[in-house]
Amino acid sequence: MLRKNHALLYLFLLVAVLLAACTPETAGTAPSNPPTQNQPSGTNEPPSAPPKQDLVIGFEADAATMLANTDVNYVTDIQIRNIYDPLIDRDKNGALIPVLATEWKNLDPLTWEFKLRPGVKFTNGELFNAEAVKYNIDYILDEKNNSFYRSRWKDIKEVKIIDENTVQIITVQPFPTLLFRIADDLLIMAPKHTQEVGLEKAATNPVGTGAYKFEKWTRDESLQLVANEEYWQGAPAIKKLTFKIIPEFSARLSAFLSGEIHLFKNVPVDSVERVKSSDNGKIEMVGSSRINYVALNTFYDGPLKDKRVRQAINYAIDVDDLLKSVLNGYGTKMTGPLSKVNVDYTETKDYGYDPDKAMALLKEANIDPKSLKLQLDTPNGRYPMDTHVAQAIASQLQKIGITVTVQANEWGNHLAKIRQHEMKDMFILGWGPAFDAQGTIENLFTEKAPYSGFYDKDVEAMIQKALPVFDPTERKKGFDELQNRLVEEAAWVPLWQQGDLYAVDKNLEFTPRADEKFSVFEMKWAK
Repeated sequence: MLRKNHALLYLFLLVAVLLAACTPETAGTAPSNPPTQNQPSGTNEPPSAPPKQDLVIGFEADAATMLANTDVNYVTDIQIRNIYDPLIDRDKNGALIPVLATEWKNLDPLTWEFKLRPGVKFTNGELFNAEAVKYNIDYILDEKNNSFYRSRWKDIKEVKIIDENTVQIITVQPFPTLLFRIADDLLIMAPKHTQEVGLEKAATNPVGTGAYKFEKWTRDESLQLVANEEYWQGAPAIKKLTFKIIPEFSARLSAFLSGEIHLFKNVPVDSVERVKSSDNGKIEMVGSSRINYVALNTFYDGPLKDKRVRQAINYAIDVDDLLKSVLNGYGTKMTGPLSKVNVDYTETKDYGYDPDKAMALLKEANIDPKSLKLQLDTPNGRYPMDTHVAQAIASQLQKIGITVTVQANEWGNHLAKIRQHEMKDMFILGWGPAFDAQGTIENLFTEKAPYSGFYDKDVEAMIQKALPVFDPTERKKGFDELQNRLVEEAAWVPLWQQGDLYAVDKNLEFTPRADEKFSVFEMKWAK
């Protein structure tokens, strides 16, 4: 496929870093909605196991919508990617591969051209073509649709249809990571269906070109999909797919051990041996491209607007101890905003654990630590031992006199509070897949990005200067400077590169991915 030399070099670098640095780490947790009932009341009979041509995945939270290109949310994206295809995807190592687009090239610094796969149909019979690509990108850009992806696509000027299977994307300035944005964000909805039924109905009755067709969605209970037997890559081996929403770990584990579900992600580190010793289970582990951190919120009018206070908190939190005592040694420590699996990673200063320096910085800021009363928000069950981590951080800060109140939130509410700038001093969040610097830094350190917790006008100016740079060496230099500047500003307390632990039925052929996708088309039952 065609590319500029610099773009090719950038992708080779990406693959090399991923292959070299992807290391196994830890697992996660789940939101605090009422658990799904595993059996009818009034009976002690265990639930019957689903037939083995079917697959049931236990999932921690429900999707927000079935619309593509709308909700920047892992739990939504993972489910709907089985319904919709992308133009470009990533392989298991993070390298870009063709899907609905077969090749692409730069015609000039502002123009990208894509050749589309001919003959592909949506599951309602609509033909996939250039019109469908234009519709979906225009959907993101249209303010009326309230897409949370819009800030990531702000440099798109227009989409031109050249012919049925050729489309051009015109940008307002050079957009060197456009291919990454397409791979990580863009999914293709059926335009005629979406327009005819309207967005509200399409949000509960999706139509894509993917390996699975929508069958039924019961809010906060399950999403049921059936195999698309006419799928352009061939009929899926697994004929029926159900995402069963089971927010609580204990209920998810019980459902797995009883055979009610066959697969779930984020096994608690203290439950690994129980899965391994079960009759039907095994553990699969992979280093994720997701990062976990504590945001030190400058959108809230509190003491963390002072850089010295943010630096003090970095010195007062012992990340090494958290990894050892809470995550049982499964994590890989980070010192800056990017993990080592990110192609743009550079080594940054490690604050380390130094409570004396923390006290000195607070004194310099004329703050008595005993007067500091901060709030730390955390999701309950979304990330590896997240509430346990939050409580441990509160205990560490208490050692220098800072009082921290931990507020545990249901996952959807946690995201809404961040987007609406309703968080107080600190909050725990994860971000990923995170393969390139722009995908993290632009989305988490600019004023208008939906999940940002830190804003500084000089840092934003540095970001905007780096974004349009096409030359890989100059671009890397710009993002290296940004990583060091963000550490100096103590924008976060970086925690760790997340690792993923999966409980897997022994008879299921499943390979976990660094990007955390449940691509069921790639799975099958052993004969």
